[in-house]
Amino acid sequence: MIDSQMRDEAALWMARSRDAKFSDWDGLTDWLEADPAHNLAYEAAFAGHDLAGAVETPAAGPPPQVATTGPGWRHRRVAAGIAGAAAAAAALFVAILPYGTPTAELVAETRPGEHRVVQLKDGSEIALNGNSRVVLDRANERTARLDRGEAIFTVVHNETRPFAVDVDGTRMVDLGTRFDVVRTSRGSEVAVAEGALLYDPEGAAVRLGAGRALRRNKGSQIVEVSEADPATIGTWRSGHLVYREAPLWRVAEDVARATGTRIDVAPAVANRSFTGAIALTGMRGASLASRLGPVLDVTVAQRDKGLYLKSRAGR
Repeated sequence: MIDSQMRDEAALWMARSRDAKFSDWDGLTDWLEADPAHNLAYEAAFAGHDLAGAVETPAAGPPPQVATTGPGWRHRRVAAGIAGAAAAAAALFVAILPYGTPTAELVAETRPGEHRVVQLKDGSEIALNGNSRVVLDRANERTARLDRGEAIFTVVHNETRPFAVDVDGTRMVDLGTRFDVVRTSRGSEVAVAEGALLYDPEGAAVRLGAGRALRRNKGSQIVEVSEADPATIGTWRSGHLVYREAPLWRVAEDVARATGTRIDVAPAVANRSFTGAIALTGMRGASLASRLGPVLDVTVAQRDKGLYLKSRAGR
């Protein structure tokens, strides 16, 4: 049950967590885990604040738009933490790609639960999340392809040699950019933290500036553009994930990628929305199962060397 004290606490946490300088993610996580009703209060605080029109939005321009007609997707994911902090959930590896090797492609990949940073010769950087694979063209090191997982690209802009990233059959070209790209089981997403990029320059030609995100369903020509907080894009590297109205299937994929634990979700709860925070530090094995259950308000069972999220009895 949500009482007035809980509503006040939720409103305070909501206001604090929206600040780009906020760093007490462990405190927020502890508060959310203390009582399943805290997540409901936290979500209600966000909803009420947005409804009142009091939430500050990025100065990126127009409201959410759909590039072509079709069903929309209203979830906006925010992975928050301290920008620039070292990854707390996995070891960090820095690699210099071996230029001069005879291979036509240069491949950088990570195991589940592992992070890796690739530094390019031109000064650009690619940070890979767990279970991710990026392929670069040796003949043109400023062309990359994300085969799986998630990566944040910090690109040194060059007017004569733009940096291009291919994902799920579509190209995006940087216009002086730091952006995060992720391939999920249901499609792909890109969010721009700095600068701008051009998505699908030979087709829809959608320009995304800082504070804008785009999602495309697998096998669909429909893309949806929405707002994103530039200060929080790509901060999965800090070991904290914060969500606002995210479907549980997406939360499960993100946690699995970061921890290396397989997580399946029952169809009955896969699209249930979640607003809250998850601190990945120390989330392994039994600890992961015991902490996910209260936070996501689900029953967590062991299954096929992984975890299975399902509805609580009587919910």
